Amino acid sequence: MDEIILNVEVRTAFGKKNRALRRQGITPVHMYGLNQDSESLQAPEYELRSVLRAAGRTTPVTLKGAGGKTTVTIIREIAKHAVSGDIQHVDFQRVDVLQEVETPVPVSLIGQEDAPGTAGGAGVVTQGAFQILVRAKPFDVPNEIIVDCSGLMNIDSAILTGEIKLPAGVTLAGPADDRIAWVQPPRVSVEVDAVAHGDDEDAIEDDDDKGTGEEE
Repeated sequence: MDEIILNVEVRTAFGKKNRALRRQGITPVHMYGLNQDSESLQAPEYELRSVLRAAGRTTPVTLKGAGGKTTVTIIREIAKHAVSGDIQHVDFQRVDVLQEVETPVPVSLIGQEDAPGTAGGAGVVTQGAFQILVRAKPFDVPNEIIVDCSGLMNIDSAILTGEIKLPAGVTLAGPADDRIAWVQPPRVSVEVDAVAHGDDEDAIEDDDDKGTGEEE
């Protein structure tokens, strides 16, 4: 995988002055971590967008200063405008490439249609978690984790986080008993059962009313 580099400069504008920066196509960024002083930086907005698309939340980004100094980081927070969705600010955390970090990784499901528990419309595969917390060295963190659902045999079969096969150098950092995916009855059949149950209750109530009337 090619190294992802973002060119940055020291930022001297703060507070409301950041609006003027954004109008010029420059986005404020912040770098912190590794027991070092935090740094207020800025980057060209078009270049920053490209880097964010390439790196996601898991791939390390190397910040390169004007003097050529480079720092390996991971994207930790992206602040966006509530209405326009424009990027307002990005936080980068310094990381030691030789030390493990904990970071959430997206989860994608495959094989839902091959799960025996869904045969004949008996059930549907439901995804319960869309990311899991893992521990790995920065350049070992995967972009995503693929979970194969083809082994879900019947209704209520589930895949837990502790059962997922992780890539070499990656270990689970979060709970091992969270459900990633499971088979549950189709929603329509559940609603039909509920209606049928409700009709039975109404019939019982009608019978009770008739019985009361006869007694009177």
